[in-house]
Amino acid sequence: MDPRSSDEKTQTGDDRQRHGGVRTLEELLKIAPELYDITVFGAEPHPNYNRILLSPVLAGEQTIEEIVLNDWSWYQDNGITLHAGWKVSSVDRVRRIVHAENAAGQTLSTQYDRLLMSTGSTLSSCRSRARTSRVCWPTGTLPTRKP
Repeated sequence: MDPRSSDEKTQTGDDRQRHGGVRTLEELLKIAPELYDITVFGAEPHPNYNRILLSPVLAGEQTIEEIVLNDWSWYQDNGITLHAGWKVSSVDRVRRIVHAENAAGQTLSTQYDRLLMSTGSTLSSCRSRARTSRVCWPTGTLPTRKP
């Protein structure tokens, strides 16, 4: 019997906020690489990247590919199903199903046995009492580089 078929693990949040979630997966793979069937959902259309290096990408000094921590082949080599570009819309905890939607409005549902949610944080407001100004962008948008 294939030991990977005994337990399905789904992680939501494979985007810039969830490096901790992928780090958890890296550790699980070290401990028991054949134990889980792992599925990862991420709203962004690429694998996880080093968010500390996001500023050089925005400044045009590096590309997103240069700051990716685990590339597409890492997911494939480790038997991980990566649903990049799929935002989790809901979780049915009773039936143990993750529901996701992509930018085209297509939907996808995946069953799980264990669920790790690594969501990062969402900026809901930008208030500063400090004398310095803060620049804020709505969640999910990034400023464009001016020529």
